[in-house]
Amino acid sequence: MNTLVPTLADLFPDAVTADAPFTVEIGRDFDTAAMPELAARRVLDLFDGIRPHPMGAAMARRGEWVLILPPRSGHDMPWPWPVDHCDHGVLAVPPLSSGPADGLHWARRGNGQGRVFTAPLPLHAALPLLASLRPVPQTARFDRTPVRI
Repeated sequence: MNTLVPTLADLFPDAVTADAPFTVEIGRDFDTAAMPELAARRVLDLFDGIRPHPMGAAMARRGEWVLILPPRSGHDMPWPWPVDHCDHGVLAVPPLSSGPADGLHWARRGNGQGRVFTAPLPLHAALPLLASLRPVPQTARFDRTPVRI
């Protein structure tokens, strides 16, 4: 495997020949950053003019995207909403032949250079720009009448 700039085939060789999702251990070769699909698409748009594009491969599942990050990229870094960073456990990986009709499929197979990893620092820096997408808590007070205390 090319450790400097791995491709999907380098990182997930079974994805090339698999006909069903398979599991891979998170942590040794990669970390993940799961986020709502809308937030991931906004980040994708924010990075649109940057070359090489900082966002690498992403899997789509149940309304969220899972981005592939370099291993240990989240070490001692707090990941704010909307990212759920993971550096251990297992990840279900779709075959490369999967498509949008499948529940788990590749939303992106890497950037224009085929890089599978998303650059963690630009991703982290872009997250505050997504604050407008954050769901309003159910207990939010919509009545704007002044309150006396």
